[in-house]
Amino acid sequence: MVWVKTLWTTAGGKNFPPFLICEEKSLKELSIFIDESGDFGMAKEYPSYYLVTFVFHNQENCIDEQVSKLEESVRNSGFHLEYIHTGPVIRKEEVFAGYSIDERRKLLYKMLNFVNKCPISHMTVAIDRREAADKITLSGKLAKEINRAMSFHAKFFSGFDKVIVYYDNGQNELGAILMWFFLYNFSM
Repeated sequence: MVWVKTLWTTAGGKNFPPFLICEEKSLKELSIFIDESGDFGMAKEYPSYYLVTFVFHNQENCIDEQVSKLEESVRNSGFHLEYIHTGPVIRKEEVFAGYSIDERRKLLYKMLNFVNKCPISHMTVAIDRREAADKITLSGKLAKEINRAMSFHAKFFSGFDKVIVYYDNGQNELGAILMWFFLYNFSM
Protein backbone atom coordinates (compact mmCIF):
# COMPACT_ATOMS: atom_id res chain seq x y z
CA MET A 1 0.00 0.00 0.00
CA VAL A 2 1.31 3.48 -0.77
CA TRP A 3 0.16 6.73 0.73
CA VAL A 4 1.14 10.03 -0.79
CA LYS A 5 1.13 12.94 1.62
CA THR A 6 1.93 16.60 1.32
CA LEU A 7 4.60 17.90 3.67
CA TRP A 8 3.59 20.52 6.17
CA THR A 9 -0.11 20.36 5.46
CA THR A 10 -2.24 23.04 7.05
CA ALA A 11 -5.56 22.34 8.71
CA GLY A 12 -7.53 24.73 10.84
CA GLY A 13 -4.70 27.24 10.79
CA LYS A 14 -2.20 24.79 12.30
CA ASN A 15 0.78 23.25 10.54
CA PHE A 16 1.27 19.53 10.93
CA PRO A 17 4.74 18.04 10.39
CA PRO A 18 5.25 15.13 7.99
CA PHE A 19 4.98 12.30 10.49
CA LEU A 20 2.42 9.55 10.59
CA ILE A 21 1.51 7.85 13.83
CA CYS A 22 0.60 4.27 13.08
CA GLU A 23 -1.13 2.17 15.73
CA GLU A 24 -0.56 -1.07 13.80
CA LYS A 25 2.90 -2.06 15.08
CA SER A 26 2.98 -5.25 13.03
CA LEU A 27 3.22 -3.36 9.72
CA LYS A 28 6.67 -2.76 8.32
CA GLU A 29 6.58 0.83 7.13
CA LEU A 30 8.88 2.81 4.84
CA SER A 31 8.74 6.59 4.62
CA ILE A 32 10.11 8.23 1.48
CA PHE A 33 10.82 11.96 1.61
CA ILE A 34 11.33 13.63 -1.76
CA ASP A 35 12.64 17.05 -2.72
CA GLU A 36 13.88 18.58 -5.94
CA SER A 37 16.39 21.18 -7.03
CA GLY A 38 15.84 22.88 -10.36
CA ASP A 39 12.76 23.72 -12.34
CA PHE A 40 10.94 22.81 -15.52
CA GLY A 41 11.54 26.18 -17.18
CA MET A 42 14.12 26.77 -19.84
CA ALA A 43 17.65 25.88 -18.74
CA LYS A 44 19.36 29.22 -18.12
CA GLU A 45 22.85 28.19 -17.09
CA TYR A 46 25.17 25.49 -18.33
CA PRO A 47 25.99 23.14 -16.81
CA SER A 48 22.60 22.98 -15.19
CA TYR A 49 20.98 19.95 -13.59
CA TYR A 50 17.57 18.95 -12.35
CA LEU A 51 17.95 16.84 -9.19
CA VAL A 52 15.41 14.75 -7.31
CA THR A 53 16.51 13.27 -3.99
CA PHE A 54 14.74 10.41 -2.23
CA VAL A 55 15.38 9.81 1.48
CA PHE A 56 14.29 6.37 2.73
CA HIS A 57 13.50 5.77 6.40
CA ASN A 58 12.45 2.39 7.75
CA GLN A 59 10.13 3.43 10.59
CA GLU A 60 11.45 0.56 12.74
CA ASN A 61 14.68 2.57 13.06
CA CYS A 62 14.12 5.43 15.48
CA ILE A 63 15.98 8.68 14.78
CA ASP A 64 14.88 10.60 17.89
CA GLU A 65 18.38 10.51 19.40
CA GLN A 66 20.00 11.89 16.24
CA VAL A 67 17.36 14.65 15.96
CA SER A 68 17.89 15.64 19.60
CA LYS A 69 21.66 15.74 19.16
CA LEU A 70 21.33 17.91 16.02
CA GLU A 71 18.99 20.34 17.79
CA GLU A 72 21.29 20.51 20.82
CA SER A 73 24.38 21.02 18.66
CA VAL A 74 22.69 23.82 16.71
CA ARG A 75 21.57 25.55 19.95
CA ASN A 76 24.97 25.11 21.63
CA SER A 77 26.64 26.73 18.62
CA GLY A 78 24.60 29.87 19.18
CA PHE A 79 22.13 29.46 16.33
CA HIS A 80 18.54 30.49 16.97
CA LEU A 81 16.74 28.53 14.26
CA GLU A 82 13.45 26.70 14.01
CA TYR A 83 14.55 24.81 10.89
CA ILE A 84 17.51 24.23 8.59
CA HIS A 85 16.94 24.15 4.83
CA THR A 86 19.97 23.53 2.66
CA GLY A 87 19.13 25.83 -0.28
CA PRO A 88 18.59 28.97 1.80
CA VAL A 89 21.68 28.14 3.92
CA ILE A 90 23.85 27.96 0.79
CA ARG A 91 22.32 31.03 -0.87
CA LYS A 92 22.27 33.10 2.37
CA GLU A 93 18.51 33.57 2.20
CA GLU A 94 15.66 33.90 4.70
CA VAL A 95 16.68 33.39 8.35
CA PHE A 96 20.22 32.51 7.21
CA ALA A 97 20.89 35.94 5.65
CA GLY A 98 22.50 37.23 8.85
CA TYR A 99 25.00 34.40 9.20
CA SER A 100 28.54 34.45 7.81
CA ILE A 101 29.88 31.90 5.34
CA ASP A 102 31.73 30.13 8.19
CA GLU A 103 28.59 29.94 10.33
CA ARG A 104 26.55 28.58 7.43
CA ARG A 105 29.32 26.08 6.69
CA LYS A 106 29.05 24.89 10.32
CA LEU A 107 25.32 24.34 9.82
CA LEU A 108 25.96 22.31 6.68
CA TYR A 109 28.52 20.16 8.52
CA LYS A 110 26.03 19.61 11.34
CA MET A 111 23.42 18.49 8.80
CA LEU A 112 25.93 16.20 7.06
CA ASN A 113 26.90 14.66 10.41
CA PHE A 114 23.19 14.15 11.21
CA VAL A 115 22.54 12.40 7.89
CA ASN A 116 25.63 10.20 8.26
CA LYS A 117 24.57 9.05 11.74
CA CYS A 118 20.90 8.40 10.94
CA PRO A 119 19.70 4.93 9.94
CA ILE A 120 18.46 6.26 6.60
CA SER A 121 19.48 5.88 3.01
CA HIS A 122 19.14 8.21 0.07
CA MET A 123 19.33 8.36 -3.69
CA THR A 124 19.49 11.28 -6.12
CA VAL A 125 18.34 11.26 -9.74
CA ALA A 126 20.16 13.86 -11.86
CA ILE A 127 19.17 15.07 -15.31
CA ASP A 128 21.59 17.19 -17.33
CA ARG A 129 19.55 20.11 -18.65
CA ARG A 130 21.71 20.26 -21.80
CA GLU A 131 19.98 17.00 -22.74
CA ALA A 132 16.51 18.21 -21.70
CA ALA A 133 16.04 21.85 -22.63
CA ASP A 134 12.20 21.85 -22.55
CA LYS A 135 9.45 20.63 -20.18
CA ILE A 136 8.38 17.65 -22.25
CA THR A 137 11.89 16.28 -22.72
CA LEU A 138 12.75 16.88 -19.07
CA SER A 139 9.53 15.15 -17.92
CA GLY A 140 10.24 12.13 -20.10
CA LYS A 141 13.87 11.79 -19.03
CA LEU A 142 12.99 12.31 -15.39
CA ALA A 143 10.19 9.73 -15.44
CA LYS A 144 12.46 7.21 -17.15
CA GLU A 145 15.36 7.78 -14.74
CA ILE A 146 13.17 7.66 -11.61
CA ASN A 147 11.60 4.43 -12.86
CA ARG A 148 15.03 2.93 -13.64
CA ALA A 149 16.58 3.93 -10.31
CA MET A 150 13.64 2.86 -8.17
CA SER A 151 13.12 -0.39 -10.09
CA PHE A 152 16.75 -1.29 -9.40
CA HIS A 153 15.81 -1.37 -5.69
CA ALA A 154 12.49 -3.22 -6.10
CA LYS A 155 13.58 -6.04 -3.78
CA PHE A 156 14.23 -3.52 -0.99
CA PHE A 157 10.74 -2.02 -1.38
CA SER A 158 9.07 -5.42 -1.41
CA GLY A 159 10.12 -5.90 2.22
CA PHE A 160 7.63 -3.27 3.42
CA ASP A 161 3.90 -3.57 4.06
CA LYS A 162 3.32 0.15 3.74
CA VAL A 163 5.16 2.86 1.81
CA ILE A 164 4.34 6.47 2.58
CA VAL A 165 5.61 9.15 0.22
CA TYR A 166 6.10 12.72 1.41
CA TYR A 167 6.42 15.38 -1.29
CA ASP A 168 5.62 19.05 -0.87
CA ASN A 169 4.00 19.33 -4.32
CA GLY A 170 6.55 22.01 -5.16
CA GLN A 171 6.32 21.39 -8.90
CA ASN A 172 3.29 20.05 -10.71
CA GLU A 173 5.28 18.18 -13.35
CA LEU A 174 7.36 16.28 -10.80
CA GLY A 175 4.27 15.69 -8.65
CA ALA A 176 2.53 14.05 -11.63
CA ILE A 177 5.57 11.84 -12.35
CA LEU A 178 5.80 10.75 -8.71
CA MET A 179 2.06 10.09 -8.42
CA TRP A 180 2.12 7.96 -11.56
CA PHE A 181 5.24 6.04 -10.48
CA PHE A 182 4.09 5.22 -6.94
CA LEU A 183 0.49 4.43 -7.83
CA TYR A 184 1.53 2.26 -10.76
CA ASN A 185 4.31 0.41 -8.92
CA PHE A 186 3.04 0.23 -5.34
CA SER A 187 -0.74 0.02 -5.44
CA MET A 188 -2.24 -3.19 -4.19
